[in-house]
Amino acid sequence: MSGLRKVLIFDNNEQERNFLRFLLETEDHAVIDTDKPIEALRMLQEEDIGMMLIGSEVEGMSRQDFRDLIHKLRPGISSIFIPPFHEGATELSINIEELVGLLKNYLRNMGVMENEIAEMKRFSHAIVDRLLQVFQVNDKYFFNNNHLVAELSGKIAVKMGLDENLIEAIQMAALLRDLGKLLIERQLLEEKGRLSPVELTPMKAHPSYTVQILRQVRFPWNLDSIIGQHHEAYDGSGYPVGLKGREISVGARIISIADTYCAMTTDRPYRKAISGEEALKDILHNAGRQFDPEIVEVFLSIAGRELPDVREKKVILTLEREGNITTAMKLNMPAQEADIVHAASSIEAVEIVKHKTAHVIVIDLEDLRPEAFWEFHQIVRVTFRSEAIMLVLIPNRNDMQDFPPDVNLIVKPVSMDELVTKVRTILDGLYSAPAPTSAAGLRGNLKEFELADLIQILNMGFKTAKVEIIRGTGKGMLYLERGKIVHASLGNIKGPEAFFELMGWKEGDFSIVHGQVTKDLNVMADTMYLILEAVRIMDERNAGSKLSEGGSHISCDSAS
Repeated sequence: MSGLRKVLIFDNNEQERNFLRFLLETEDHAVIDTDKPIEALRMLQEEDIGMMLIGSEVEGMSRQDFRDLIHKLRPGISSIFIPPFHEGATELSINIEELVGLLKNYLRNMGVMENEIAEMKRFSHAIVDRLLQVFQVNDKYFFNNNHLVAELSGKIAVKMGLDENLIEAIQMAALLRDLGKLLIERQLLEEKGRLSPVELTPMKAHPSYTVQILRQVRFPWNLDSIIGQHHEAYDGSGYPVGLKGREISVGARIISIADTYCAMTTDRPYRKAISGEEALKDILHNAGRQFDPEIVEVFLSIAGRELPDVREKKVILTLEREGNITTAMKLNMPAQEADIVHAASSIEAVEIVKHKTAHVIVIDLEDLRPEAFWEFHQIVRVTFRSEAIMLVLIPNRNDMQDFPPDVNLIVKPVSMDELVTKVRTILDGLYSAPAPTSAAGLRGNLKEFELADLIQILNMGFKTAKVEIIRGTGKGMLYLERGKIVHASLGNIKGPEAFFELMGWKEGDFSIVHGQVTKDLNVMADTMYLILEAVRIMDERNAGSKLSEGGSHISCDSAS
């Protein structure tokens, strides 16, 4: 079914119901019917009804009262009273063909309208998401949890059984609720202490500012009351008007709780985040004061099961002069994924690492002298003992072997999609549980899983592991740190030569033990470069033919 939802016919005359259903039902409109008022009301609650045709009176209830009940159960529904058209009808007779024609035309227009509204909703979400990403570039405190608040508000609204359109309106209002803060002086937004009464005045006006900004925007929802009242308190102590209780729209009462929870569990300029458990206790303590106690009860019922993830965010430090990569990353990574912090010099970057735990450091080498990079690397690793994963963007492949083995090299030019994917892979690995360190690691045979595939998986996952390969009396060994090969050995062969030889093996038992490290570092080249170089050498040596089953020795004259 496309366009409009189902059509419900309520009529105590079976012949009329069947006739109307026969005439109206098409591939675009599913039609259901009943002659029982209670059944009609049940269908309104359980079925996706967009239009109701009423052909009978309800005993003990006026037509208008019945229509009011219908619209209470299904807000926004179209309801039409149909006069009887069977023989002997006392009401004004009508031409049934004209009636059906009018109804079909009405249904067709409603279907087009619903499609247009659905498209408008999709466009609204797309443009709002993009706008919030732009705002997050310059303001990490007040636009970084909008999606979390919207997600949590939606869960509460769904649990309360609210109408679908109202749920959508609440979520959109949650995304846009703080837009008015763009009109407030930045020094107030970034104030690290407690604001004075005078400073609080413009802050308290931001809901009204937001409504004013959006007044000229045509949204398919009515957002004004939800946004304008989301800082009102249940006991009347809120702002900007001082509404209380049910005077406050239900959407605003929901967002108030969701916003408070997400704000308390994320960092602010003036305080550190508290735990989710502490936040829940605080909200419960303020039920009946700041918050609607009934909505608090709903909120607590989903706590621990459906709350959005508000774990401590990871920190990405970008070291570049102009900040172009920083801005591009902020536009491609929502703020809830990570805090992206920019440093224009190695000195500034050191200060940041000194006071903040950096999990990923992206360095544009074109903006950093080689000696400055080595000094920065030494300070990060030795002085601060940071385990941050470094992604170093280098101008060309010839520089690959001039770097320590614990950095990951990316040759420029690099697309932002590629860089963001790499960073996300790292963050996913940091968020996941530690890999097991048991000696009984992953086992298999190279006939089923080639060494190149194993290495690429470990590289993408930035894993630290030992790979042992046994074929007959030969035994090869590879060590990887954060996905980068740092050691390779095969009998008396060491370094890249050993790796190239092992890449030629097409069979042999392998085992992977995670978390294993070695002090014998004999491979400096980038891992993906080694794999590509090995493939090239094998292709040249065998002139496109398959390697023999046992593998063959690969010359490493060109690998250095």
